[in-house]
Amino acid sequence: MQLATYKKDHYELDNGEEINREYPDSFWIPEKEAREAIEPGDIVKLIFRMEEKNGSDEVSVERMWVEVTNKQRDFYIGTLDNDPSGSECVKCGQTVYFQSCHVIAIFEEDST
Repeated sequence: MQLATYKKDHYELDNGEEINREYPDSFWIPEKEAREAIEPGDIVKLIFRMEEKNGSDEVSVERMWVEVTNKQRDFYIGTLDNDPSGSECVKCGQTVYFQSCHVIAIFEEDST
């Protein structure tokens, strides 16, 4: 199982932990324990860094929701829940491999 790479897949995922370390006062992420406790059926937000079109030098960065479908060791497998607005390189329904360090939000249903 391998993470997407910009060179091979035309997109990659930003590491939310690194961004949080760099901007702790303005870039919040869920606690590590919560990110590591994600299970199939959960919906998480990831940051995608994508070519606008295959072979393009233009980059589109979007935060998108992914539904978790499986977990294997340190990797999660999910399905992208929407199409990006600025890229043709990923599509809704596409399989995405990621790790807890990539998770920047966990969807929680409003219980009110």
